Amino acid sequence: MTKSRSQLDTSSKQGRQRRRFTRHRTDLPLTVTVLRQEGYVRLQGRCHEVAEAGLGGVISTALVSGEVVSLEFSIPDLSRPLVLRAVVRHRAGFVHGFEFIALSPEQRECILTFARPLPLVP
Repeated sequence: MTKSRSQLDTSSKQGRQRRRFTRHRTDLPLTVTVLRQEGYVRLQGRCHEVAEAGLGGVISTALVSGEVVSLEFSIPDLSRPLVLRAVVRHRAGFVHGFEFIALSPEQRECILTFARPLPLVP
């Protein structure tokens, strides 16, 4: 059974309403480190949106939902890159959604301070 356009529009609106945290548009280099059979692999990508609890990024290698990874990205005005643990929550093609694991209050504040002035993701 296929959904009509109005059903798709309604379901996407409901998806936005269910989000716990506001997402902000950005464009930052992103390094994802994941443990594979051959050892740790570093993947390069781009972070295109960020929120208090996670980020969305484009990675040219498909990751599996549930995988735990390390994310590294630089926020302007910070002296060092943020290195955070995250779990892959979803994937659509090369677009991945990551949820941060055990952020410190300082890390959370850095992300919030950076994200506040950025445009919102509709």
